[in-house]
Amino acid sequence: MYFCCCFENICFSQSGWLQQTSNTNKALNSVKFANSNTGWCAGESGLILKTTNGGTNWILQNSGFNIKLSSIDFTSTSTGYIAGDSGTIIKTTDGGNSWEKTNLNSGNNLTSINFINDSTGFSGGSNYDEIERKYYFKSIDYGENWDSIVCQNVNSISIVYFYNSQIGWIVNWPVTIGGASLFKTTNFGNNWVSSFFTNSDIYSFYFVDTLNGWMSSKSGFSINTIYRTTNGGVNWITEIPGTGVQINSLYFADKTNGWAAGNNRIIQATTNGGINWVSQTSYQPGVNYRSIYFTDSITGWVVGDSGVILKTTTGGILTGFSNSSSEIPDEYFLSQNYPNPFNPRTIINYELGITNYVKLIVFDVLGNEVATLVNENKPVGSYKVEFDGSEFASGIYFYRLEVDGNHIDTKRMILLK
Repeated sequence: MYFCCCFENICFSQSGWLQQTSNTNKALNSVKFANSNTGWCAGESGLILKTTNGGTNWILQNSGFNIKLSSIDFTSTSTGYIAGDSGTIIKTTDGGNSWEKTNLNSGNNLTSINFINDSTGFSGGSNYDEIERKYYFKSIDYGENWDSIVCQNVNSISIVYFYNSQIGWIVNWPVTIGGASLFKTTNFGNNWVSSFFTNSDIYSFYFVDTLNGWMSSKSGFSINTIYRTTNGGVNWITEIPGTGVQINSLYFADKTNGWAAGNNRIIQATTNGGINWVSQTSYQPGVNYRSIYFTDSITGWVVGDSGVILKTTTGGILTGFSNSSSEIPDEYFLSQNYPNPFNPRTIINYELGITNYVKLIVFDVLGNEVATLVNENKPVGSYKVEFDGSEFASGIYFYRLEVDGNHIDTKRMILLK
């Protein structure tokens, strides 16, 4: 019996994040992808970069401005918006080949922008002007014109984000001593109520739906931490990441799988909704990560100081598996599971060209063994094994075939509930 083929093997590397070439040393403040291939970065001095091949190549685009650009949002591969200093919001309708300034009468340094549909968007930022700093901005005509909206009880807005046409959040920036607050609206901004207060700053927050959200700030002991809520911000639970560094950007693919990017080259991940966090990169002073974005549960990018762009295609897993191609011996073959992603069951096929002792084991992203599917002597033949993930959380898992005590192959699979 003869088996010989090429396949996607999983090899060990130090990190699940690989650096891409940006051809700039300017700080990048925001990253957004319309799909797994097409994305943009924006940063200092009006810098805009675009990729159409997942970040293999980044092309410089002309914003027409020499200001700090802080936040990107795209509603399609052709239409997008970038907010920056001096009340600047620029728009493109041709994928970034050309950018035009929209009509917004403000001097605020805008630090956030988001659209809930093609026509309706919001932006916010801070300014030490006593009047202007209490405004956020809303457009209902595809970003062409922006209205100034007064937010009650707010001193200075740093972040504004709406999940849908009714529910949104605003961060009150501490321009004076006293701390920051997170305010929430459930009626399209007609009224705002305080959801959270800290005697320090709020750096970032992210909601995956109207109930489940996460926020990075400092605890009462001035320890950088991440908070989570499961009831729309009525209550917040403190979860301190392993390194305790300042987290500048959060992204969650679902209620369980999320990532945090922050100062000193730190990227952390959780697979249980933020209860526990594990560092995926090592602490290295000097470069801060400022924005993180994923297009699915395994493909994501991080950008930051000095033009740094990182990409992962494995969810950035701590075990640091990366993909390569190799040829395996004639005697063994492990197939990719099917279906993949799966919920809650999937089939794993393997083949043996010689009789031998076989182990087929499933691991989580932290390297913990969660299931042993095969652990016995097997004769020559083809085998089909079912893995039942009913008792496991959504996320990335790995299954490994060992023959006669030797590691032969490891592949990844995704459980999506």
